[in-house]
Amino acid sequence: MSENATHSAALVTDPVCGMQIDPQIAVTTREHDGTTFYFCSHGCAAAFDADPHRYGHPHAAQ
Repeated sequence: MSENATHSAALVTDPVCGMQIDPQIAVTTREHDGTTFYFCSHGCAAAFDADPHRYGHPHAAQ
């Protein structure tokens, strides 16, 4: 298996912008209700910080 195939299987989704990112190179992370969230930028992390329930529990916010 190639290294790219290994990495693509391990991608996570930034909950704010929806970007697929490798958790090992995420700009920053946040813990919320026992879950680790990974972010592509400090801007996405700041948006999450402002309203973590919106992004951490998207179905509850609708």
